Amino acid sequence: MIPAQEILGALVLNASLLDCCDLMSADFPAGRERDCFEAISAIWEEVREPQIDQALLADKLGGDGAATYVSSLTAGNYAGSTESFRVRVKAFRKRAIEARLLKTIEHDTKAGCLSLKGLRPDLELIDKLDAEDQAEERSFLRTGLELQDIELRFEWTIEKLLPARSLTLLHSRGGLGKTWVSLALAQAVSAGEPFLGLETKRRTVYYVDFENPLPLLVERVRKLNIADVNFWHLSADRRPPKLDGPDWTLYKKSLAPGSLIVIDTLRAAHDGDENSSQDAAIVMNRLKEIREAGHDIVALHHTGKVNDRIYKGSTAWSDLADHVLDFHRVKKENLEEIEDDDQDPDALFSLGTGEKTRFAPFRLYLSFDPETGIFNTAQDPKSTALDQIADYIRGEGAGQNQGAIIEWAKEAGVGPRMRQSFIALLQRGEREGRWRSFKGLHGARIYEPSRS
Repeated sequence: MIPAQEILGALVLNASLLDCCDLMSADFPAGRERDCFEAISAIWEEVREPQIDQALLADKLGGDGAATYVSSLTAGNYAGSTESFRVRVKAFRKRAIEARLLKTIEHDTKAGCLSLKGLRPDLELIDKLDAEDQAEERSFLRTGLELQDIELRFEWTIEKLLPARSLTLLHSRGGLGKTWVSLALAQAVSAGEPFLGLETKRRTVYYVDFENPLPLLVERVRKLNIADVNFWHLSADRRPPKLDGPDWTLYKKSLAPGSLIVIDTLRAAHDGDENSSQDAAIVMNRLKEIREAGHDIVALHHTGKVNDRIYKGSTAWSDLADHVLDFHRVKKENLEEIEDDDQDPDALFSLGTGEKTRFAPFRLYLSFDPETGIFNTAQDPKSTALDQIADYIRGEGAGQNQGAIIEWAKEAGVGPRMRQSFIALLQRGEREGRWRSFKGLHGARIYEPSRS
């Protein structure tokens, strides 16, 4: 497609782009391209509908082959964002000027009347466009004062659990229930309803399913009565693109801005080696580009069979995420992780921030009803003891070693009486960001308030 037709096709798809640029009839070659531009401009002024009616445009152009010509403008074309269209217009205009210059030089050379004076206006215009390009190349730099002036406010899509405009990794052992959790999460956000008692910000939600058989997905959607979530399943006529494939940009171009995208699962969404940091970096950086187009992303990821908090593959998956959530089963009495073959009927599920987050740590404990597929919040049996220990470490217990804290707890009647169980509670509190510890003299474990 020649540059003029590429620009015209973008305008047919979205004529409102005319308002973001200074395109003129003179920018187009005399003939059908110029007539088409003038017809699009006239329709836009009359109707103010961004999508130009192709039949109406062909009628305005008239002549043989008008309908075929108009149809050819949009074949394989796209409107693009306002900024990307401006870039395309500038490149189109520059090429048009260069073509005009070459034509003038060839004509004047043959006529023996080549003059720099006659070429100067176009040469100056090219210099101006080059200067604008150089200025734009530096426009990505911002001073600290400029950043402070930006009106941006941090938000949660799900209070305390899912930060907005973030790339979040949700990992657990296969078959544990993270698809149930993510489906319930998607439904709550699409409806703007609380999720496990946490407030949500209503967003358009896309559930990109590379993993589940369609009958299973349908059964779960019915159980949870999911209404407004948009599902993009492998069974669709147009399959969801792999994140390391050539058409991955469809996620940026085709999905509504400001939406939540759930990817089930990350491993099935690419064809690379999950143990390769290079392959992981390609996928995660593309997800970040999608994030920067205005989306929230939750990518489901499997952990190994040994530990529900150790994910499969390269460490780059976690390192390049903004926020990591882990989901695993724990024993009710001490909240220790349950092994795969342990069928404890009183087990709870733990959902919360994992080993990495750019935000505040948070954790929920849940019970699951397999008949309805619904997770419900469960009382944390250790929450009172954790709060009391945190208060102590923030106060007179700051800087105390492990032994001193255990002695204080025994006298105060706080937490479990068994030493190993209490140490496990201290470790849990540190994982949740309630306090931190370090080795002091002679290897003693010293505790102090969390810096977060």
